[in-house]
Amino acid sequence: MVKRSKAHHFVPKVLQKAFCCRGNEIWFSRKKTDRFTAPELTPTEKAFVVPNYYSILDGRGLSDVVEKEFYGKIDNYLGSMLPDVLSAFDRGEVPVFSGNALDSLRRIVFELVKRTPDFTKSYSDHKIGLEIAEATLLSVENGNKDSQYRCDILKILDDPEKLKAIGRSVRVKAVISSSDRIWPELEEFSVRWAISESKHSFILSSMIAYRVGNGGSNGLSNPNMEIWMPIAPKVALVLLRDRLGKVPLKVIESAEHIRKVNQYAIANSMQVGSHSQRLLESLTGQRSKFGMMLQNERREHS
Repeated sequence: MVKRSKAHHFVPKVLQKAFCCRGNEIWFSRKKTDRFTAPELTPTEKAFVVPNYYSILDGRGLSDVVEKEFYGKIDNYLGSMLPDVLSAFDRGEVPVFSGNALDSLRRIVFELVKRTPDFTKSYSDHKIGLEIAEATLLSVENGNKDSQYRCDILKILDDPEKLKAIGRSVRVKAVISSSDRIWPELEEFSVRWAISESKHSFILSSMIAYRVGNGGSNGLSNPNMEIWMPIAPKVALVLLRDRLGKVPLKVIESAEHIRKVNQYAIANSMQVGSHSQRLLESLTGQRSKFGMMLQNERREHS
């Protein structure tokens, strides 16, 4: 039997790769209550991951079919696309997406927007499962169905893990469902690249891709809405509407704007990562233990 996948990365490891500072380690911090933890060097295996986050219930129990068949394909796409794009920039070229390649990229980015726990953080899996079980129990009682079915529902209501599994299945299936209304909107978006040519860098966050309203809502109906997705410390992919072609394919970003993009990520994300210890410390306001050790060593030798 094939072993079921349990460690589900909502920020794919292939996306984390460019933000690693050494080997497969990334400076990583998570928000607890209203503050971030001190940044720590963390293997990508343990960053941006939740056990069974995309597991759904089937007739035999928990299934990883969504993780492997749906998000696995997205990760494979990113594993091919990201190195090609970054290699092009290394050669001094600017990647261009058009036709089917552009359509695929738009859809992938939109799935990444929905993929993160930050997208559904207002709804806990347990709460979703509880609401479904309570509604089912009410319908059973109103319909005078057999008592055994009612007893089964009552057992579920008394089982937090079962409620969580039910709610998780509903949440996952809702997130990956396709809407015919979305695709015509997405077809209006073009690809642009935001580049840093200074010492300033983008961070990686659990939001993955940021919907920026530019003074309006961050929904697709806002003609000024943009989607920003950092793919490396010096490169962010941007989807925007530019029917007249006024925005250059590559835009060199100012230090101030990069800082604003990072601060937006910090304010709206539960987890963040970076290749730079100092950058993450600056944004989170937390000093890493490693940094404090070096500071103490300098004091001892001064």
